[in-house]
Amino acid sequence: MANKKMFKKGLINAVAIIILLVIVIALAVPFIFYSESLQSNKEVSNVLVNNYIYLKNLQINQVTSGHPAIVYNGTYVLMVYTNGEFVPPSNLTITEMLYFNQDKWTEIPENYPIVISVDKSLSLPSYVKGDPIILVSSLGNIFYLTPGSEIGPYSQSGVGGIEIITQISNSSGTLPVSTNVTTNIYGTFKNYTTPVEFPNITGSFDAKVPEYVYYENSKGQIVTGVFHNWNVIGKAKLNSTNELGVNVQLEGQPTIVIANYTPVLSKVELTINTNYPGSICLSIDGKKQSVSNMQQTIYVPAGFVNITIYTLQGNNTNYESEGIIEHYQFSYVEYNEAQYITTSEIIFVPPNSDNNYIYVYYQNNYNYYQICLIAYNDTCNDNIFIGGVGYNYNNSYWIIGGNYYFNPIVTFTGSYTQGAITVCFEYSNGTTFTYNFPKIPDYIIINQPMNIIVYYNVTIYWTPLSGE
Repeated sequence: MANKKMFKKGLINAVAIIILLVIVIALAVPFIFYSESLQSNKEVSNVLVNNYIYLKNLQINQVTSGHPAIVYNGTYVLMVYTNGEFVPPSNLTITEMLYFNQDKWTEIPENYPIVISVDKSLSLPSYVKGDPIILVSSLGNIFYLTPGSEIGPYSQSGVGGIEIITQISNSSGTLPVSTNVTTNIYGTFKNYTTPVEFPNITGSFDAKVPEYVYYENSKGQIVTGVFHNWNVIGKAKLNSTNELGVNVQLEGQPTIVIANYTPVLSKVELTINTNYPGSICLSIDGKKQSVSNMQQTIYVPAGFVNITIYTLQGNNTNYESEGIIEHYQFSYVEYNEAQYITTSEIIFVPPNSDNNYIYVYYQNNYNYYQICLIAYNDTCNDNIFIGGVGYNYNNSYWIIGGNYYFNPIVTFTGSYTQGAITVCFEYSNGTTFTYNFPKIPDYIIINQPMNIIVYYNVTIYWTPLSGE
């Protein structure tokens, strides 16, 4: 009896221990997973923080290495890529600019963020000029400059050299533009595309820029600039600041010459003509326009205008009741006696001009014609092949004009062959051609609405061979 009690007591203890282990494991497993999740999140956070610190330090290295260098002369803030071999290349994004206003830092109004990817000059308001400024980047870096200072390799002394840039300046900031500058800096006059650098250059030369330039954004909208003046960052003498062509006298120091343009704000009348008999869709500087009745007059910003044709082809159904549908395909655009075969072009409409016309031409490259198929005495329910396509009789179809293989189907019944014995081509202009078996043609010319009439009958009788 004592042994039995001891056995029961031991069994109870074992069961209790097992239950306790189950409870401990049930509590420990979620805790382990939770601990591992905390550790994983901590590792991810550390990676993000380390990556941010790396990018922030990389940006500082880029600027101090000239990618881009930042120059402040009290009037302009110039971003210039003096080191073209920095790896990896990246943009500098400015989220805020401030100037020291008496006893506090005040934000300079601009269209933020300002993304710098090429050489660019930022013109400061007149009340800022001469004050210290701060540039804040998207990565939180702060660049402090005073008039005449720079960050990065942009030396104000050396053997010389010059960079020519062009930009459109307005109240909301500057827009960098590329255009041709004609200069004899290397002896003979040649065209170069701005921004352009000429290192290790001294002496004098002539340079000329066009009267109008343009900036196009990602939506196809265009801002036209008209020449305003020249500005110099560094030391150089210009014989004029308000002429398109100037003589530049370098003084042995690196210099930047800026051709400034102001936006053209006037509008002019533009008449769009087309030979397309329906309505066409196009866009003017990214804004869609519809032209109906073959002519439309609109007002557009003067200067450079982006014309994009959206209607590249279409059908004219004005003559559908007569059995003709005309197909048109875009051909070219004509403006000021010049032809453009591409669907998107930038044209120049002079300010204060009138009688401005643009022509959008289409080619009627083919027509659909209504073809009626009629069969008589077709006891075998045959059909007809035109151009390799089977058509059923007693129906009408729209078929593109052209020369086609022609074959009325024949049927072998076992004792005879039923086929076309007479074929009539009745054209809409009143012309009729009739052909009889066996001289039925194997081709057909479709160049207008027509009826194809096929008369069926027995063409061949067959007699079975009997054996002896």
